Amino acid sequence: MNGMVGRIGLGSVGLLLGFFAVAPVSAQVIRGTLVDDDTQEGVEGASVTLLSSLERTISTTLTDSLGSFMVPVADLGAYYLEAQRIGYGTTRSQSFNVSVTDTVHVTFFISTQAIILDPIVVGIPRVLGSELFEKRIATERGVFFTPEMVDSLRPTRHIGEILTHADATQVRWAWGPDESGKYGPRPRVRTYFGREGCLNYIVDRTPVANPWYEGVGIWGASPLADLGPEDIVAVEVYRSFFEVPDDFAMQIVANDMHTRRKLRNMQQGECGIVVFWTKEGWGTAYGRGRNR
Repeated sequence: MNGMVGRIGLGSVGLLLGFFAVAPVSAQVIRGTLVDDDTQEGVEGASVTLLSSLERTISTTLTDSLGSFMVPVADLGAYYLEAQRIGYGTTRSQSFNVSVTDTVHVTFFISTQAIILDPIVVGIPRVLGSELFEKRIATERGVFFTPEMVDSLRPTRHIGEILTHADATQVRWAWGPDESGKYGPRPRVRTYFGREGCLNYIVDRTPVANPWYEGVGIWGASPLADLGPEDIVAVEVYRSFFEVPDDFAMQIVANDMHTRRKLRNMQQGECGIVVFWTKEGWGTAYGRGRNR
């Protein structure tokens, strides 16, 4: 799909920009990664083009085996990035500015686009929720509750009881409403990692948005409030932003991008992520058009 305008989030293309102070250098640099939106892995051999705000091509480079790329920038101003690869739709980032001696870090996504070769259809296999879970265990980052562990710890009242068994994590209980006004036990979970010890939540691959109306916390928001102990298959706990796998980090940042302070706090390692896998998500092959 040529000319697709990027959006922050999980669509065909997402953009996460972080600006960091660096020592003076001779020119500005854009460093980034192109990520497959289905597999969450870097895309090798893609063409990445730097465009000016007037649609003029500045330079073009190719991604390496990890999907990484680097583009020097001689002039200051506003730019776009556009990525293309066989088997994928053309994607374009949102506009961003480059200032003096900036190193701009860009991560954006590209979605597969089947190629019909009459009659062959070329595509990339989709990934099961259980496969994503096993992949993240291999990173040795965070605390993991496998299906066997969840069965042995089976909570009786609330799924938050599982988190009482995570190291460096504190759970306190309160009584509060959900979005429908129904009252029930609501956990208050914090970690001993990060300055604030705050946590964000994902159900399968859907970030849970924190309600902005009075009296309803995140545990009262759907889909988190709708889950019962019998729904949970496995749990991942990342107690600070530095433990969070890159794909989940980008989801949460995109979900809270309207709050600049939230983004800054997460980059400083203050907020972690808890991922609840349900029976539906555990055996689901994730791909385009699902859990967005």
